[in-house]
Amino acid sequence: MKLICWGLLASLWLGTNFAQAANQPSSRAAEIRRALSAAPASISAGAAVVAMDAGGKMIELRQGNNGWTCLPRDEGTPLGQPLCLDKNGLQWYVAAMSGHAPDPNLAGYSYMLKGGSVWSNLDPSATKMQPGQKHFVLVPPHIMILNARIAKESGFPSGMADPNTHKPFVMFGDTPFAVLIIPVM
Repeated sequence: MKLICWGLLASLWLGTNFAQAANQPSSRAAEIRRALSAAPASISAGAAVVAMDAGGKMIELRQGNNGWTCLPRDEGTPLGQPLCLDKNGLQWYVAAMSGHAPDPNLAGYSYMLKGGSVWSNLDPSATKMQPGQKHFVLVPPHIMILNARIAKESGFPSGMADPNTHKPFVMFGDTPFAVLIIPVM
């Protein structure tokens, strides 16, 4: 089943206009630093860094050697916080970017130590705030477990439009894109 999830993609990766930045050394160094700020130093030290151009093509900004990949995203956008993904998390990301449900048998992990935000905690296809909604869903620094089954079986709150984001909760519950959010600070 092919799913079109622009809202999810916007929520997780909006603002990845790096085609120019990838060609400018000072800009490139700043984007790499920004991307690596999403994870602890023990992870970011060996992580690869990639960005996406306007056409959705990944551009390698730095090679890695530990199986983690970090994305800087565009800090000028409301949803542009950096993130780092392990190997399975990157597969989850690639599936979502292609409009397909992620492999339900793989659990991916992601750090977002700069925090994050989404348009909706319920609807991965949301591309703007819903009627009556007063703010983005703002999430403090956290890790994510990217697997709908694990999220569902976690027992943490799910299905809330405005969750308490300072405690573990499920984002996008009851969808193939459900993730378990675990605040770390």
